[in-house]
Amino acid sequence: MPLNPAITATVNITVADINGNSVAKQFNDVGQLHFDYDKGMVNIVDVTGSFYFTLLTITTLTYTVVAGAGAPVTTVIMS
Repeated sequence: MPLNPAITATVNITVADINGNSVAKQFNDVGQLHFDYDKGMVNIVDVTGSFYFTLLTITTLTYTVVAGAGAPVTTVIMS
């Protein structure tokens, strides 16, 4: 049975790689976004899988949430 989400979300993330280069990725149809401050990790789950990033390498994290048709859009930016 397919899920009918109450909200929809996209996430754009930029991280620094081992050489200090910026690497950007966009996730569409995000189902879950978890912050684990004890481990220093963020987990993004979308239709393509589950991805983990260390909070120490994130340079920007922007997520946009839309709560249903006609609802206001909320954009959160973490730098």
